[in-house]
Amino acid sequence: MIRKIITVVLGIIVLASVPLPAAAQAASRRVSFTDVATAVVDNNLQLRAAAFDVAMARAELAVAQGARVPQTALAGTYTRTQQQPNPAIDPNIYTAGLNVTYPLSTGGRLEAQVAFAQANLQGAQATYDRTRQQLVFGARQLYLQGLLAVENVAAAQRALNAANESLRVARARFSAGAASQFDVLQAEVAVANAEQTMVQARAGGATAQASLNATLNLPQDTSLDLTDTLTPRPVTTTLDAAIVQGLRDRPDLLALRSRIVAAQAGIDLASSGSQPTVGLGAGYGVSNASGQAPFVYGSWSVTLSATMAVFDGGITEAKVREARYQVDQLKTREAQTMQQVELDVRLAWLGLEQAAGRLAAATKAVEQGRESSRLAAARYSAGVGTQLELLSAQSALAQAELSLAAGRFDQNVARIQLILATGSL
Repeated sequence: MIRKIITVVLGIIVLASVPLPAAAQAASRRVSFTDVATAVVDNNLQLRAAAFDVAMARAELAVAQGARVPQTALAGTYTRTQQQPNPAIDPNIYTAGLNVTYPLSTGGRLEAQVAFAQANLQGAQATYDRTRQQLVFGARQLYLQGLLAVENVAAAQRALNAANESLRVARARFSAGAASQFDVLQAEVAVANAEQTMVQARAGGATAQASLNATLNLPQDTSLDLTDTLTPRPVTTTLDAAIVQGLRDRPDLLALRSRIVAAQAGIDLASSGSQPTVGLGAGYGVSNASGQAPFVYGSWSVTLSATMAVFDGGITEAKVREARYQVDQLKTREAQTMQQVELDVRLAWLGLEQAAGRLAAATKAVEQGRESSRLAAARYSAGVGTQLELLSAQSALAQAELSLAAGRFDQNVARIQLILATGSL
């Protein structure tokens, strides 16, 4: 019985020591082009930090709004004094009171503080939105780089296969006396060049995956399975419509406009320093009259107070002037930012047009390269073409396929660059 148990335990240990297949050890994580945006919003640490700015601005607004409602305070004290010769005086002194205050008028100060906090919240939200858009753009660009690496690896593999086939044919012809050693050497050089291109393509894929893992806050050893392709995606808008959309929706422009609103509220806040303030207070308290009363009795009070600064050395006037300068400065920056938004859209549009032109040329070059490579292979097999002619055609085809992949990448990047410039990513 004991021998059987030992046998079973040893079997379990042996099974546990056998390495699992790579797929079982670490399954690839499937990621689509659409998933990237969701993953950035959920996991990116920079965006998570920006969300705290929005939360703090929302808390500041709650503080400003809370100052406009009645404030209630409950207070109580107990004091033990030295025993007096007069037995009528109680050494235990009790007081308790409830006070309610309400600002009837603050000269516009509270209203300005609320408006200021609301504008700050809108600005913080707009800044968060722009940060999110930029991070999504960066993540999608990395995703496209990963797709480009996949296509480059595939193109490099095709070029390597063709070079190996040319080397095989060259060696066979050399053995048969139909080709020279120089043809073999040329084919070997072509294989070595194709292998270098393959190494570069794989390194580019590894770099893109590592950067994408960092952006998505994933472990660096995560293997990503990119499910999309570098298929060119259409753009349905026009340049004029894109400019209008950018001037309307760009979050950084909206954030600046929120700062202008906040600065205008700052003028009202500064002006409130010269305005009268009126407050209403009511309270009810109980005490034993510092120990002189044999019982606890209560009393109520109502207070109406008003204050107004008569002279403050010009401080209020200077603060108002400073706030107005700030508004003028922000309006100037708004005009500057509007120019930048239009420039961003126009440059993105030009980039999209250039990418479309390069893509069309690269597509045609691949078609021509494939036909040229086919004809060169046929001529070489028939003995009327040279090894150099075949290798040149294969090299041109490999370069054309790499250029086509780059053209598809450029078109996709230019498209999301335009979407980012319009503020709708």
